[in-house]
Amino acid sequence: MAGRTAPAPEPHHDQRLTPQPRGAPPVTDTLPETTTPQKTLSEALGATRLAGLLAEHTGEPITPADVEQLVADDHLTSCDSYKGWPLYATADALALDVELVRKIVADRVEWEQASLPRDAAAERIGWHWSDIARMGREGRITTGRGERYLIADLDKLAEEADGEQYITAQAAATDVLEIRPTDFKYVEAAGWIEPADTYKRAVGRHRTVTVALYRLGDVRALLDMPGVDWEAARGLAKGAPSPLREYAKLAPTRAAVVRGFAQALADRHGVTVWAWNSPYSGSWELDWERIDGGPTKETVRQELTDNPAAGSYAAEITLCPTWGRITRKARTLLQPDAAVILDTETTDLYGQTVEIAVIDTATGRKLMDTLVKPTTKITPGAHWVHGISDDDVADARPWEKILPRLRKVTKDRIICAYNAEFDRSVVLGDTHRAGKKPLHLEPWDNWFCLMDAYAKWVGSNRWLRLGGGHRAAGDCETARDVLIRMSKGRGSSFTPRPPAPGDPVPGPPAGTVLASPAVPDA
Repeated sequence: MAGRTAPAPEPHHDQRLTPQPRGAPPVTDTLPETTTPQKTLSEALGATRLAGLLAEHTGEPITPADVEQLVADDHLTSCDSYKGWPLYATADALALDVELVRKIVADRVEWEQASLPRDAAAERIGWHWSDIARMGREGRITTGRGERYLIADLDKLAEEADGEQYITAQAAATDVLEIRPTDFKYVEAAGWIEPADTYKRAVGRHRTVTVALYRLGDVRALLDMPGVDWEAARGLAKGAPSPLREYAKLAPTRAAVVRGFAQALADRHGVTVWAWNSPYSGSWELDWERIDGGPTKETVRQELTDNPAAGSYAAEITLCPTWGRITRKARTLLQPDAAVILDTETTDLYGQTVEIAVIDTATGRKLMDTLVKPTTKITPGAHWVHGISDDDVADARPWEKILPRLRKVTKDRIICAYNAEFDRSVVLGDTHRAGKKPLHLEPWDNWFCLMDAYAKWVGSNRWLRLGGGHRAAGDCETARDVLIRMSKGRGSSFTPRPPAPGDPVPGPPAGTVLASPAVPDA
């Protein structure tokens, strides 16, 4: 009730009211704000967080490498894992003997001061990193924690093993022989030197190349070869012929061999062949058009294996890649009366149609191009994309009036669309709203997604923007350009060459299984 003072509450049974000095703050049930709440520890931690906890606990500069050493020495064991990373019991870690942990840290620090990581070790003595790794595997350099190498052994190795290090062809040519790197191929082709080892080097994000390495001592020995005028091979202008080419007849390159095989395949079977050197894998990919009586994958694989030149590269040639299948499908869709390309513009994302166009894939001829009056307003976002306003479609025909024409121009055709899932759902949505039956517009088998096909053809795991003007007819034409591009295959195209007068008709490679005469029926 207003105006009355509530009685003071009785002290709680466990409160202790004691006299306070004058000016002292009153006793309360809460802790002072300066009190730090006790940290709650996880029952298990990964190596990085556990290292931080142990560092705080012991006062030592503990790293995840020290935790890994504790595990390697069986002082800690994994109790769980998270996304493949091991977890260790916090209680077990805190129960470790502090002196044991300090010794682990001291041993690591001492080793780090006396050693170098691989790349720094290679830089110290001017060797290739693969030499350092090789010498470590052979036990000629002491290796230890963190894949590090003992400095004392490195310095000794630089003095005692000079000439045993490996160098690249570039270094062999420019630093030792003092010739153009492009001329080193003649040295190899002459049989004077062979690679001692190889390694894989990353090129970009998805590709690696094989790099040959040569023993330095072997390269130096080339300088003492009798009869070779190295001085004449030095200081040559770019493009000038090298005198070293007289010592070797170069074998054809892999590219020349693959292209030759592709052309012979086209001539032999009367089919168009596509050959592409993938910049991602470095290997070649090969496909061909399918015709009645044409070669199968097994046939081509056998011809490739039996081919004297291309057979050595068989493991580096992929037959019938994904882009090849899509290329063949695109060629089918471009046949007369095989397919159409459809595009819609809508009131909103997955909204109602405001414009629809259909063109013939074979000719590009417009079969349908019309505005459509929706039953809802066009959103500002959609208008910003395609530029069609409510006023533009005010006098247009509604969906039920244009549906008969759409059914007619798409009947018995594959309906291609750049994002077929979107256009199909829009068409079906408008048809159901109009109370009509979609008929052949509904089955997924009657649709073909150009966007999905193009992404796979290019080798992308993301959909690729069409880049049209966001009007239905223009987008159909741009989508047709994509279809035509896919139909041409990747890389180089090889078409059958007519035999010259008097030339024999091309057949299987001589001496192969396929060239064997047929066995007459018994």
